[in-house]
Amino acid sequence: MSKGRLWRQQETGGFTLIEVLASVVIVALAMAALAPTLTVIAYRRAMSERVELANRLAQEEVDRIRTLVDIELSDDPRAFRHPAQLARLPKVGANPLANTPPPTDMDTEGDNYSIRVARVQVPGRNPEEYVIQTFRDAGAPCIDRRENRVIQGVPCSFRMGVRVYHRFSFDPTTRQALPGLGTELASASQNLANADVWLFPMATSFVEINPAANLGDVCRQIAIARGENPIERCRAFPLPVNPVAP
Repeated sequence: MSKGRLWRQQETGGFTLIEVLASVVIVALAMAALAPTLTVIAYRRAMSERVELANRLAQEEVDRIRTLVDIELSDDPRAFRHPAQLARLPKVGANPLANTPPPTDMDTEGDNYSIRVARVQVPGRNPEEYVIQTFRDAGAPCIDRRENRVIQGVPCSFRMGVRVYHRFSFDPTTRQALPGLGTELASASQNLANADVWLFPMATSFVEINPAANLGDVCRQIAIARGENPIERCRAFPLPVNPVAP
């Protein structure tokens, strides 16, 4: 090769075809090595969003029941004597509440738990479904202020449990629960990347539900819990005498 031709090749400063192909191969190998990591990151992000949404649904369910107790039971406890009205509260669960079994399917309530399905539109993804399982203990009965007596069978204060499962925890065809569906909360650090993550609820919550009350109501609820006569025990906080019905 003449010196003039060598000088012209060095002057152009371009890449040969072999160098370009080698660069492409190196980039492809780097992307292939990064692909599993990027996939795991995307999966964990999606699962974290699902957990966050499930926690929000659990809180909304608690707020819904608390509002029902505050507005309707506190205003007129006798309203929940009717079975259809009482059914608006969660069913009584196992004792202790944590022993309440998981749902058997997406659509059917159990003997000791209630079921509600929530369909949520997630930005950037298809709508997702969540199964909200609720249950409670027998609780403390209400006091009818109009008649100054305890209303047995109508709870005003109780402990409530909520579990939120993702749609993937159920068979896509039969809507039956996956075999081995559990009740313990999925661990964000250990279980979110495992194949059996769908065997756990995305969120759980156990809370006390009490109506907005004055000191007299609090005193009477404590007396009921202790097995005492609430009217006699709380004479310092008298109930209305013969109120006029609206």
